[in-house]
Amino acid sequence: MIDVNQLSELISAFRVETEKESISPETVGKILQDITDLLATASTDAERQILDDWKAMLSQFYVVYDVSDANMPDPQNMFLRLKARNLGNGNSYSSSVPIAGATDMKAGAMTATHVQTIMALQAAVSQLRSSVTSLQTASSQHGNQLFIIQAAGYVVTGIAQGNPHSSRVNLRITQHDVRTGEDFVFDGSTYLTGATNEKAGVMTAAQVQSLANAKSAITALQSAMRNVQGAGCVVDGATVFHIATDRIGIMLFGYNLATGEREVELQQFYLTAASEYGAGVMTARQVKRLNELYQAVFGGTGLPSVHSFYNFGIQIGMGKDELYLKGGEELVNRGFVPYLFRYSRKRNRTIDQNGIKGHGDIRKGWNVVGKGDTIRIGNNGHVTIDKIMFEHDEYDDEQMQNMAQFQSEAKFFVADKLDEALGIRYVPFGKIRINLHVKKNNEYQLRKVRLQYGIGFASYRAGGRELFDKKNLVTPIVPFHIANVFLSNGRYRWVFER
Repeated sequence: MIDVNQLSELISAFRVETEKESISPETVGKILQDITDLLATASTDAERQILDDWKAMLSQFYVVYDVSDANMPDPQNMFLRLKARNLGNGNSYSSSVPIAGATDMKAGAMTATHVQTIMALQAAVSQLRSSVTSLQTASSQHGNQLFIIQAAGYVVTGIAQGNPHSSRVNLRITQHDVRTGEDFVFDGSTYLTGATNEKAGVMTAAQVQSLANAKSAITALQSAMRNVQGAGCVVDGATVFHIATDRIGIMLFGYNLATGEREVELQQFYLTAASEYGAGVMTARQVKRLNELYQAVFGGTGLPSVHSFYNFGIQIGMGKDELYLKGGEELVNRGFVPYLFRYSRKRNRTIDQNGIKGHGDIRKGWNVVGKGDTIRIGNNGHVTIDKIMFEHDEYDDEQMQNMAQFQSEAKFFVADKLDEALGIRYVPFGKIRINLHVKKNNEYQLRKVRLQYGIGFASYRAGGRELFDKKNLVTPIVPFHIANVFLSNGRYRWVFER
């Protein structure tokens, strides 16, 4: 410890000097110097270590001397800025301390959410005051209605779906007793019936299942349609286009799904002759051999007569403006006549036994055009058609009258007409209309069209409304096409094609 005896003596000596009024700056300075010297020698090393330890301990503590708002934007926390001084070295420091928002379990700062809630409550209170005022007004104005409700005893306060049912919708009705304040629930006493063909209603479980099945069927159909479209073309029919002594030629035709073109010629192939190694068509030689065997066994002139066209082979030959039928001379000599066919959809007009007019079923396939004198086979098989078979707005009445009755150009085989409303040309083809123009970029442009025709031989018929029976044909229908080709002037012309 510091020895204070000497310090006390110096202070006492200072007082004496003062009382004697003999104090002077030199005296005061000497006394203070003595005190300083005494203090300098007052502490021991041990005491100095104690002071150093205290100083080190105090450096771990701070004294807060200023608190302010940190102004840090945060919707859920508030931050305070603290300024403090270190007790050890005296330096100043600052730090931000968060104060969490208050909850229903602990106190805290008012957050932005709390403020928004208060503002919403203030608005709600204002609306509630307005509603109460309106209710008071309504109550005064409609006291009679309220009296009626009270007299009724019950009011419906809730409607919900009740227990599930397969063919109806049960309703859960909640009623409130305005006299006692009690609530009553009735489940299933009221329900909505299922819809039927005659009346509206709710969709039943069976109807939902039917809808799901229909959706699955449509999905499968769409998948099948995509597969069909991916194939490019769909076969829609076949015809015999060639008959020889040892084989038969078959032509497949149908629709081009990519372009929408109808009656497209898809493929030609031949059915070859039957042999001991495989099935096939019966050749002329085999028929002759069979006939000889029949004569050997049964006698007579051979096989019974059948209406067959295998002995009559006809073929189409053509140029761009002329059509030839090869092999038809013998048929003409036997009294058969050529018939013109179009591969189309058709629906003939009918008249029943009571004279009522109507229409028959729609047929798709080879349909005869005109009657037995619509086309003629001339020298060298030259094919011509009656000029009045189709209308032609290219010629006036005088021009039509002056030209020959039968014409050979391809355009006379086609009913090429003008749609005056649209300003485009089209071809009526059975039950359908084939437009020769398609609309692209808001304007009509010509498109390629191939129409399928055919020629076959049968006995002559004068005409009439009865349906032509293709069983009467003595030859297969030999197909050919008529197509429009574009010219340099932007127009087109009709030509024959295979």
